Amino acid sequence: MNFPADASNWLDVIDHLLVVFGAIVLAAVPSFFAARNHKGIEEVKNQVKNAHTTNLRDDIDRAINAVETLGHDVRGIRTDLAAEEDRRRQQIRELRDDVERRLNNG
Repeated sequence: MNFPADASNWLDVIDHLLVVFGAIVLAAVPSFFAARNHKGIEEVKNQVKNAHTTNLRDDIDRAINAVETLGHDVRGIRTDLAAEEDRRRQQIRELRDDVERRLNNG
């Protein structure tokens, strides 16, 4: 009985080469994808960090707070406009009533 590592003919040598080549490929493929993934992570890190002095999350939180404040201000302006419209309509009614009174009395 032969030891599995013994190569007694060319077919055994080819068989051993295939096993070694398969092991190398098996080790190289995950390494390739890990290196590619690391490169992608570095690209994202550069886009997010990009020599800024503040964290991206802090910038986003400030932007959200600014939008919420702006929304509150817009609601206040809408309320003010509605109140102004009501006052204007009331003044128009009063003017119409005054004009009708003067025309009817005159």
